[in-house]
Amino acid sequence: MTQKELSLLFPPAFCREGLLLLVSPGNFHKLEGKTIERSRLHMLVCDGILELELNGKAYEMRGPSFLDVMDTVTVRINGASPDLRAWCLFVTFEFASESLKNLRPGPLNHLLERLCLPVWNLSQKENGILEKQLLLLKETLENPQHYYRQELCETYFRSFSLELGNIMFTHAENMDDAASCISKRDFVTLNFMKLVSRHFMEEHNIDFYAEALCISNKHLTRIVKEMTGKTPHTVICNELIHQAMAMLEDDSISVAQIAEQLHFSDQAAFCKFFKKHKKVSPMAYRRRNRTDNVLHKSER
Repeated sequence: MTQKELSLLFPPAFCREGLLLLVSPGNFHKLEGKTIERSRLHMLVCDGILELELNGKAYEMRGPSFLDVMDTVTVRINGASPDLRAWCLFVTFEFASESLKNLRPGPLNHLLERLCLPVWNLSQKENGILEKQLLLLKETLENPQHYYRQELCETYFRSFSLELGNIMFTHAENMDDAASCISKRDFVTLNFMKLVSRHFMEEHNIDFYAEALCISNKHLTRIVKEMTGKTPHTVICNELIHQAMAMLEDDSISVAQIAEQLHFSDQAAFCKFFKKHKKVSPMAYRRRNRTDNVLHKSER
């Protein structure tokens, strides 16, 4: 089931316009026995034990612990102890992008943790910090008449992400201890993602990244596809689209300037690329975004 399909199992107060779904402890049991796919989610187990599978591999979460799942991973909730108290937060790329803008909380090696050490053990203090943000988000979702409901949802998700990023930094030092059990494929993927985050604006071709990693294009493609479910080309394109969307929100930057800053050959090439991925032209996206903002303000 996807996030959209799962949303139908819960009252409207748990969701926001198909962009976000928050499953609180009182309703977490509805996820048991479900297979979740193509969904970006965060799972926080405060108490008890949760048994699940990630891409067919069995895992056990004991509270307090946290799970960060990419949309390329299939999750199945198999069972839970009677004392389980857990949260599950689903977000779309659009909602996360709008809430975080161009912010990327946490260290770069967070990707490696998600791929190789998906379940993190938390302290009671860390668990409390994250749960506090989820409780604030829950209260906001349950009040559809709130004048600033949309802004608060984005604010509390951003706050949750920042607190999570801070926790990631405190856990980052433990990755050195885990290095002995991490394969070469993991490090190739991690280093590729680091290179993309630094060079995607000027380097769009996979040749650059393969050469920097001293491996063939074919080998890099196979490894990244196996580890992330996406090709290197898709990863690079996603970064470009994410950046382009953020830049289009600033009316002071022309489409021609965006094309130049993102190192496309010309404006036409950028427009063709953007329309291929977003199904609308850059100008149409900018107008739609401007109209949405005006409509939202008029509804207040």
